[in-house]
Amino acid sequence: MRILICEDDPSRSEALGASVAIACPGAEVQRAVPGTSVARAVAEAPPALTVVGPGLADADGGGELVRALCSDHPELAVLVVSTRDLAAPAVAALRAGAADYVVLGQGDDLAALGRAAARLVCRDGHRPPRPAGRAAPDALAGLVGRSPAIQQVRELVRTAARAEAHVLIEGETGTGKEVVARAVHALGRRAAGPFVPVNCAAVPETLAESEFFGHARGAFTGAVQERPGVLQLADRGTLFLDEVEDLVPALQAKLLRVVQDREVRPLGASSVRRFDVRIVAASNRDLWRMVEAGQFRRDLYYRLRVFAITLPPLRQRREDLPPLIEHFIARFNRAHGTTFALPPAGALRALLEHPWPGNVRELENVLESLLVLAGAEGVELAELLARRQSPAAGLVVDERARILRVLDEHRWNRQRAATALGISRVTLWRRMERHGIRDPLGVPRRETA
Repeated sequence: MRILICEDDPSRSEALGASVAIACPGAEVQRAVPGTSVARAVAEAPPALTVVGPGLADADGGGELVRALCSDHPELAVLVVSTRDLAAPAVAALRAGAADYVVLGQGDDLAALGRAAARLVCRDGHRPPRPAGRAAPDALAGLVGRSPAIQQVRELVRTAARAEAHVLIEGETGTGKEVVARAVHALGRRAAGPFVPVNCAAVPETLAESEFFGHARGAFTGAVQERPGVLQLADRGTLFLDEVEDLVPALQAKLLRVVQDREVRPLGASSVRRFDVRIVAASNRDLWRMVEAGQFRRDLYYRLRVFAITLPPLRQRREDLPPLIEHFIARFNRAHGTTFALPPAGALRALLEHPWPGNVRELENVLESLLVLAGAEGVELAELLARRQSPAAGLVVDERARILRVLDEHRWNRQRAATALGISRVTLWRRMERHGIRDPLGVPRRETA
């Protein structure tokens, strides 16, 4: 197996080569002569992996060079190394076809480069086949619609899947961030590995370290056996951090460290555990504004936002409403053995004109409620819609009244009320927020478990 190092600075080229050689024992590591055409060096004897150093990549992420290499050699894996911890050049390199993008900070011992190179080559000396973005066509089935906005999202998902970089997905609540995260995982090289979702808002602060890093037996009262954390559970797969903005500051600092080092020490353990995880994080808030306000660590933000995907709200892609409605009706039919037909356009007017502040999730919930009611009354969906001047708004009012009634029945004990409603306490808190329901007893609004 041959690995080619391309870097204009001789001393740095030597350091890069040494790091890769240590991480990939048995590999033939060659350094291109500084100033030599990279394209010519690759063409003479195509390597399994090409490392493009900072001297060639710092200007623009090596975008043009990577694009040319990947165009001429589709099976070539390109690893870009830069000293610039900025999103723009990283995105440029990944979109151009780079397999990974590594940032070397000041004083970095190049271990991160070695680990990245080792991930891109197999132990038997052959690189995993480069995904074409079509290996799992069903992975994009959840991204329903024909609008330019959703088509752009699909393209960004395919681009993110081709790389190994961490991804940050931003968008309002209900826009489908987990659907996108699962698609990135399913289309990428880690598809055979685990996909581990974690709702950061639902992890109690007192248990956060154990949840993320695991614990050894006897680490604390009640730790009767060893338990791996989510970073270990997601080894060789994808860890999805939903509502990442809710990570407490102390955990942000520790997560930054383990993301950089790719090793974790469980609570009470005497040794570290290595792991190989790709992180896909999601936020329904403007994370950059939180960084500027000092509410989220700037360095962790840059580590997670190597590749960014922003999801548009449903109100900005209203042309996708008809295919989404058809999609949810078909899914309901498959799940319940029913045969509801898509109503004519005239009957859908109320649904098409509703603002959908809860986005795709609200549309799905409203349609499911309507279909359940139609089934109970033995009528078609079109007939039920004809009886309601504003079916979506009516269901919202119904839900608010039901939540208030159940809360009153349980004396505003939200845990018991959530159990009676068949939802989690966090979901109940979100719905109370959506409907403007305030606890008359003055209990804090925030729910984290």
